[in-house]
Amino acid sequence: MAAQTFYPDTFKLQDQQATADIDLVLLDLVSQQSEQIHASDTVDTLTLAELMRLDSIQREIHEIDSLRLVNAELQVQEMNRTPAIVIEKSWVKDEVEDRNEVLRAIREMRSPWRREATLMAQITQNYVTPNWYQGGSSSFAGLGIAKGQISYIRERFTWENYGEWRMGGSTISADSLHKVNTTDDLFRIYSKANLRIVPKLFTSISAEIETRLLPTYKSNSMELKSGPFSPFRFNAAFGLDYKPVPGLSVSFSPLSYKMIHVHDTVRVNAKDYGLKAGERTQHNIGSSVRVEYTWKPVREVALDTKFFFYTNYHDVEIDLEVNCDFIINRFMSARLSLHPRYDTSVIMDGDTHAKIQFRELLSVGFAHKFY
Repeated sequence: MAAQTFYPDTFKLQDQQATADIDLVLLDLVSQQSEQIHASDTVDTLTLAELMRLDSIQREIHEIDSLRLVNAELQVQEMNRTPAIVIEKSWVKDEVEDRNEVLRAIREMRSPWRREATLMAQITQNYVTPNWYQGGSSSFAGLGIAKGQISYIRERFTWENYGEWRMGGSTISADSLHKVNTTDDLFRIYSKANLRIVPKLFTSISAEIETRLLPTYKSNSMELKSGPFSPFRFNAAFGLDYKPVPGLSVSFSPLSYKMIHVHDTVRVNAKDYGLKAGERTQHNIGSSVRVEYTWKPVREVALDTKFFFYTNYHDVEIDLEVNCDFIINRFMSARLSLHPRYDTSVIMDGDTHAKIQFRELLSVGFAHKFY
């Protein structure tokens, strides 16, 4: 088992006495149940349900034996002062999640592949009668997020792949032309391959596509703000990736390519995305900087920050996205999202110069992770 760096915001599994106690209790329980089934005189005539239960017990025994082997290895490494498997700190005691983390660590030691997916769904509803003394409009809003990552991790080479689809909509009684307005629509895939030069410094090549899949209309208007593949963005970059600490990546790309395409220039105003009159596609060569930071002080709080800077030495694009997830339990969470951006090539109708754009979202709802 390869030694891993020990960080202050983590602690070893054997340090959590409760997990070891649960290990012993589960082992004794399933062993007694297994002995009772095997000692039964009617073992030749077990029902289907009993056979399924026996198989489940045997799997539990196998998993707990794996946990015991991990704990034994940890004790050996503790003597050698080389701690390996760590689990995250937590505000709330959750033995099931602790056990799942150890099982995930076992799987990761057997394979260089890392897989993770998250599903989130938030719903907000508001009803106001026409004679409500403060006025207002009834509304219904929903937001769905599906994201995942598949990564290949080796000592000298890493290949990271991320995908995300956000889809949100709302109904507003004041809008007489549309039953549902699209409030959020983003489909994004990002891939990056790194080859280590020296510790913490890698040569890097990356590619990203980003587009919309649903039409978005202005309120009480049939004018489109965006539509399917309008706009469609493609970024490619080659440079260096510096990873000074876990969770932080700083990529500098002196050679960076950006393409913006608007498929429907008849109903979508291409000027809103930096294209000139009569253009459907724009190609730019320049430089970029991308900073990605993930911080989890405890298991229930996850901060994910992405900063992107691009220039073609004439225009500048700055994009900052900050998402903070607060885990309530294994199936519920709250999310705070802040997204400011600035693009000197985008000048809206009626403006004389580019302005800062900003979006904020606070939501609560269902969330679940898959490994």
